[in-house]
Amino acid sequence: MSIVTLFVESENASSERRFPKSLKLDELKARLEPIVGIAASSQNLTLQHQSQEVCALTDDTKMLGYYPVQDYMTLRVTSLHPSGPTLNFNDESQVEKYVMPDEDYDKRNDTVRAFKRRHNMGRFADAKSAMSIDETEEVDVKVGQRCKVGERRGTVRYVGNTKFKQGMWVGIEYDEPMGKNDGSVDGERYFECRPEYGSFVKPEAVVVGEFEEDDPFKSDEEEM
Repeated sequence: MSIVTLFVESENASSERRFPKSLKLDELKARLEPIVGIAASSQNLTLQHQSQEVCALTDDTKMLGYYPVQDYMTLRVTSLHPSGPTLNFNDESQVEKYVMPDEDYDKRNDTVRAFKRRHNMGRFADAKSAMSIDETEEVDVKVGQRCKVGERRGTVRYVGNTKFKQGMWVGIEYDEPMGKNDGSVDGERYFECRPEYGSFVKPEAVVVGEFEEDDPFKSDEEEM
């Protein structure tokens, strides 16, 4: 079966299509209807090559191959009734959309709603699961405790949620200027300390205990 590749053009559509040359024009028009949005009975077909008209395709009983059609010619489709309604497939407002009834959507198991229902998310969450991790997380660190973060020693000055990032954070005032702030971040103050003595870390990075305060002169006192 001989196939020909054509550029199909109309007022509202343009695409490359392949058609068998054995296709009768009435069958061709039926195939073109959903492509160009013009009813088959209202289509006027012309064959063009390099913007020049080759011939008009007028006999619906003839096969496409009856005409001097060649690959990559243009099949121009216009309406015999230009004042009549045509569908512009580039205008979504003219395309009728299917809206599934809510009760049918609710019965399906492959939807976002079904996923949320299975995982207790959104409006399907109960009171306990609806609470954020931030609100339910328990931290065994208390304000005023001595602590270590790596080799840095300091005192816990803040424990709780922050505006700069989600989750629980521990605000620490270090014994030495090894921090990043003065107890405030982005203009929001959480505790008071000297600049570069404050920092916020995740609770799991904090080790609390009876850690003595670092004394930078201690080693000098022990030397004679």
